[in-house]
Amino acid sequence: MNLGAVDVLAVRLWFDRQIDIPLPSNACFGFSSTTGWTFFDLNALHDEFRDEPGTVVEADFYHANQLIPLKDEEIVSLVQRDLATCIPAFREAKVIDSSAIRLSRAVTHFAPGSYQYLLPAVTSYDNVFMSGDWVVTRHGSWSQEKAYVTGLEAANLVISRFGIGNKAVIIPVEADEPHIQIGRKINQFTRSLTKTFIPDFWLP
Repeated sequence: MNLGAVDVLAVRLWFDRQIDIPLPSNACFGFSSTTGWTFFDLNALHDEFRDEPGTVVEADFYHANQLIPLKDEEIVSLVQRDLATCIPAFREAKVIDSSAIRLSRAVTHFAPGSYQYLLPAVTSYDNVFMSGDWVVTRHGSWSQEKAYVTGLEAANLVISRFGIGNKAVIIPVEADEPHIQIGRKINQFTRSLTKTFIPDFWLP
């Protein structure tokens, strides 16, 4: 109950033509001060859309409380506009079908201090293991990737428990970019100084 959640808007658009999307998964920011989003090339990711004559895109918006009340046609227009900002070819394409799913408080709100409240994959039942956003993993992934990775980890626990099958190989997360590593070291150093000079009971 100490873990928060945010609203999600999942929008799927079918376009009338093929559009070259360089990457199958694209995280976006800077379009809104409160909402982040990711769009996916479903032609590349889903077998069912691989042979579609047009382009099928999924756009998922996180912390989408201000978008959920909008009408479907307003949402479709907004998503196409933002897609065209990333890939100009979307501007001339026509949306021939669409779907907008509103999910209130559906995704974990990862925030500083939330890690301590995450749940272990191993439960008090010998043959029950857990996976998902709210499960601890040392892998370093999060969001959709975390759900997938913890699913593999849970499957590996099942294999270990029953001694049958081959464990999944989980690919490590790539190393942080240099500026992220530097920022993390500065943060750790600052925190260590703070603990040295300020009593613990003054810290939040």
